[in-house]
Amino acid sequence: MTDFEERLRTAMKVSVADQQPPGNLAEKVRGRHRRHLARVTFAGIAVVVATVVVIPSAGAALLGGGRVARIVSPAPDAPARPTGASPHGQYYGCSSQTYGNLGPQWRRGNTQAGPMWIINRGIAPNFSFHNPDGTLKAVPIIVMLRDNSTAWVQLAGAGQGYFRFLPRFNGTDRYTLHDGKVSATFASCSDRNSMYGNGFTELYLGVIVAGSRCITLEVRTPGSKQPIPATLAFGKCGTSK
Repeated sequence: MTDFEERLRTAMKVSVADQQPPGNLAEKVRGRHRRHLARVTFAGIAVVVATVVVIPSAGAALLGGGRVARIVSPAPDAPARPTGASPHGQYYGCSSQTYGNLGPQWRRGNTQAGPMWIINRGIAPNFSFHNPDGTLKAVPIIVMLRDNSTAWVQLAGAGQGYFRFLPRFNGTDRYTLHDGKVSATFASCSDRNSMYGNGFTELYLGVIVAGSRCITLEVRTPGSKQPIPATLAFGKCGTSK
């Protein structure tokens, strides 16, 4: 877990402990992170998380709920690899999983495509996706994937020029489109190694979006004959920013 992820989740805990998250939650988190970096004068610190810690789930804030969840380090696992094809794009497996108690209604209002649900609610409509220097900010999303399943995701149409899957969060929150990939492979854990349980693996990841817009993804699975479309709204969907 990077310093940015730690501070993102810590700020979410403060924001959602007793109330709905504010509309500008993402901006507050990033502002706190920038102030912290200004005070830090040393570098090269490696943080190893070896025990269970109580911190909130990004998903709780994205869903707008007032829940504090338990996040634990992923258990070693050989994630389910795609059958019949090789992984392509950015790969997300068990090393990307997390645990956040999203509540029993987490499917409601979120985007389903085959065995996966994509949760990207909670970003303020006026969120600025660009830094002052023109680089892009990371946008956290949650992917819920049925255990023992695989999904291949690629951008459709014009979205290829505006959206990328990131391999990880960095400590600067400054990215360009060259830092990510236009496609991704999602592979869930086995039943025994999924931290979320109930037949699902919860994956926490970051994407970058070049301005407010709607992004359409095409989702494929080993058993699907046709791609399944999934449209996500970021910011003021349909406008450029």
